[in-house]
Amino acid sequence: MTAALGARAGDSPSAAGVPKPQWMGFAIALFLTVDALITLVLEVLYLPIYAGHAHVPASQPVLAAAAPLASTPTTAGAIALPITALLAGVVNVLLVMGMSVVSERIPVMVIPLTVWTLGFLVCASGGPGGDALLISDWPTMALLLCGLVPPGLYLYWRATSRYAHEIKAVR
Repeated sequence: MTAALGARAGDSPSAAGVPKPQWMGFAIALFLTVDALITLVLEVLYLPIYAGHAHVPASQPVLAAAAPLASTPTTAGAIALPITALLAGVVNVLLVMGMSVVSERIPVMVIPLTVWTLGFLVCASGGPGGDALLISDWPTMALLLCGLVPPGLYLYWRATSRYAHEIKAVR
């Protein structure tokens, strides 16, 4: 019956059994893709959160030279707390699950994860002045791993469970 309505074999019909309008699926996919970029920006901006306190040394008065504009804070007693790395894993799994509303095909479900990864690479690369939003340290690696591994495992589970059901149906 789905073939008669023009839907693909892997696409899921709406709850009432009537296929969704094509523009609605495109709007949902666009929303989830933009949401992947927005959440990436928030995760990158809040990645350098520290627990504890940092001590900023007072500047020393110097008569012959100008005082430095900024002093370097020491993070003695403060530890990095990359909570956004853990949130990235949860949010990316939810984005992939949300894309399954549009289509059950794995290449379509991976679109928000692909956009998130490309945005991560842009944030990790240097800008025109050599500035980078992400530096080479362990919270950045935690953000990358937590942002890619859980949704990758979810996609693997979806792909293998579908084929397991097809194999059981053939037997």
